[in-house]
Amino acid sequence: MFNFQRSKLLLFDFGCVIVDLNKQRCVDALYKVGCGAIAGYVDEHRSEDLFHEIELGGETDVFCQEARRQSSYTDKEGVFHPCQTKDEDIIWAWNELLVGISKEKLRFIKHLHDDLGYKTAILSNTNWMHWNFSVENFFGVDGYKVEDYFDHVFLSCELGMVKPDERIYQHVIDVTGVKAEDIIFFDDSAKNCEGARRVGIHSIHDPLGNAWMHVLRNEIASKEAVAAVIGNFDGVHTGHRYVLDRLKEVAAKYNMSPLVITFDKHPRELFDATFKASFLTTLDEKVALLESIVDNVKVLSFNRELAQVSAHDFMEKYLRDEFGVRLLLLGYDNRFGKRNHTETFEDYQHYGKELGIKVLLANPVDVEGVRVSSSHVRHAVEEGQMEEATMCLGRPYSVSGKVIEGYKEGRKIGFPTANILPPAHKLLPPNGVYAASVVLDGKKYQGMTNIGTRPTYHNVKPDNSVTIETNIFDFIGDIYGKEITVEFLRKVRDEKKFASPEELKEQITLDKEFILGNLNS
Repeated sequence: MFNFQRSKLLLFDFGCVIVDLNKQRCVDALYKVGCGAIAGYVDEHRSEDLFHEIELGGETDVFCQEARRQSSYTDKEGVFHPCQTKDEDIIWAWNELLVGISKEKLRFIKHLHDDLGYKTAILSNTNWMHWNFSVENFFGVDGYKVEDYFDHVFLSCELGMVKPDERIYQHVIDVTGVKAEDIIFFDDSAKNCEGARRVGIHSIHDPLGNAWMHVLRNEIASKEAVAAVIGNFDGVHTGHRYVLDRLKEVAAKYNMSPLVITFDKHPRELFDATFKASFLTTLDEKVALLESIVDNVKVLSFNRELAQVSAHDFMEKYLRDEFGVRLLLLGYDNRFGKRNHTETFEDYQHYGKELGIKVLLANPVDVEGVRVSSSHVRHAVEEGQMEEATMCLGRPYSVSGKVIEGYKEGRKIGFPTANILPPAHKLLPPNGVYAASVVLDGKKYQGMTNIGTRPTYHNVKPDNSVTIETNIFDFIGDIYGKEITVEFLRKVRDEKKFASPEELKEQITLDKEFILGNLNS
């Protein structure tokens, strides 16, 4: 059984499978113009003499001349009656075999090609008369041309060989560069299907020429195509959110399921010994934020093996084969794969065309004239510019952790604090006092947070690590061991050493008044 998700090329016979035929109409027309003697050639299985010659590329005028010769006769009295039918009448009668191509078929092929990313091609035993007539009369639906539906057209009259000759199938493989096992061929002739199978092409016999649409639609329905984005998504900022919203839009447009693919670590963690990991979001935070926008999020383990995978192979083995991706939406500066510093969006589009993945590019996002990126948000946090971070993130920057026991010095001066240990590799704002919101048990409180080394109390830790201490306004209760989230709204001042705890208390009182005045204004 063929693997529909793996398939790269959908190969169609033309007569019957694509274009509808009416053999009797053609026979009647040949008799009408006085060439009934060649009506037997309308049978597609009679691949000999006149029929065989035009399928191999025989000239139209030679065909017409032979049609007249065969339609001429000598009566019982020995009188010769030459057929004098004009070339254009013979061609008209011969083309009466062709009824047309349904709009449904053409639009479905366009959907397979443009929206689901499959290569499509025609492989037909046909003649120039039928083909030229079809190009002129049948492919103009919605203003398109043959090349808008098919990447390749393989005609026996052009190649000089006919199905089921194995050479013609091998020619398709050689020209398209698609492996035989990645091709699905639809033909109304059992012999032609068998010829394709002999070279390893998956073939479906469709004697009435209408089953192939049902087959493909059922496969699409049973194995829903996926539209995906990939990236580290550190911070899940407004730029990321724009890409994710755009993903949902294009997935809905193309009737696909949206998928976000991210990684458990940054590539520099593997290869740069000097890199100090410091991120806007932990992996759990990042996944939760992503899932709040798109339901389906996959986390890949970024290891040395994955780091050696090229962009082309990643698109093939992971995106297409593992996740069923048929559309890839990239952020404006997104790069991936082993050689990601040299490859461009055009390279990804080229790979996608080969693999059956439509590749689109999302626009960058500017907020109040600022190009939003993880590095810009990270710089804002590092500088204590919390309003800037909030603007770019679309939410306040936050740190979560369990409340642990501290030094309890704040309680002694009337400002008890909830102390948390930040997650490893979580980026912290610079030391200082911040207006904050505190999320506890699903409820939000106002507060103020100090990040620093507690210089007033002369108990700086040996490793010079900082503490995060938050005074929660209007809250009384034991919250040791509980998880809280501190949202940094604005930096109030730098951390400073005071002469005494009393002087510190006076400053903290002023800090609280300032915060309440600004938060409530």
